[in-house]
Amino acid sequence: MSQQLEAWRDWYAGSFEVASIDASDRGFAGKSEVWKFDGMALVSVSAPPLRAVRTKSLIRRDPTDHWVITIGKRGATDLMLEKDQTAVPAGVPFVLSLGEFSANQRNLDHRLQLNIARDKFSYFAPALDAARGQALNTPLGGMLSEYISLLERQLPGLTEADAQRLPQAVAGMVAACIATSMDSVTKAHEQISATLKEKARRCIRRNLRSPRLGASMLCRELGMSRSSLYRLLESEGGVQRYIQHHRMAESFALLSDPSNAQQIVVIADDVGMLDLSSFSRAFRRQFGISPTDVREAARAGLDPSLAVVDRGTKGVVSGLLARL
Repeated sequence: MSQQLEAWRDWYAGSFEVASIDASDRGFAGKSEVWKFDGMALVSVSAPPLRAVRTKSLIRRDPTDHWVITIGKRGATDLMLEKDQTAVPAGVPFVLSLGEFSANQRNLDHRLQLNIARDKFSYFAPALDAARGQALNTPLGGMLSEYISLLERQLPGLTEADAQRLPQAVAGMVAACIATSMDSVTKAHEQISATLKEKARRCIRRNLRSPRLGASMLCRELGMSRSSLYRLLESEGGVQRYIQHHRMAESFALLSDPSNAQQIVVIADDVGMLDLSSFSRAFRRQFGISPTDVREAARAGLDPSLAVVDRGTKGVVSGLLARL
């Protein structure tokens, strides 16, 4: 059982910390199938009782903030976010963002997970962001559950031409089923905030290189006051930290590309960090290793994310760098 469980943990290591909650000696008979298409992936998972946690440490290592719509086919899910906790019945979809802490626990189950890339489908970001952490126990939620189950049955037989047309059709169905269900005043407020945050995120990505990127630019782009902007991004650690997060995430991606021959000072400039020393210090604070470490790992054919340690950790970086 231990070897099977370790293999399962390794498979999900970049996204979730996984722990078995089954004390029996029946082994860990897990099975996972993945179908990928442009900007989306459908994952079919059968596994014994387990707990999966998207920790803040993992989020720092892997800044991917895609959405995941999950359906437990046979069993309920105990779901916990930063401030909320809920039990999601079998057959009911729920939405998580990989950019936020989450923990879920379930018994023996067959689950479907629809992964949606935020950058590819940002036009309905507010609907998915407002629905995250909720059990979509509505008629439209039931329709979405049946639709995703139908995808699982039909995907293996799709032609390449059909697969190319599929993402927009799936996105339309998801948007219709989720957005229409948000009819309360609270949900409307959440959607407005999510829309503004998505607009701020796009503005930052467009202007990473600009030395003028800051609160004033975001206020102009979003048409809001400075105090409102600070409230909007308070949960992200503040305006400057939110901008810094995106700059460091982009630089990590560039340094992790072994085909990128740019000097580190050029990459620092590309993400709006004009001073190399400041960039290196910020990078090490964010990821626990230096830009040079990431570049050397990538050029050695290794995964740089395996070398990332928690922010504030001191000492020698273990794991990947030890093998360089």
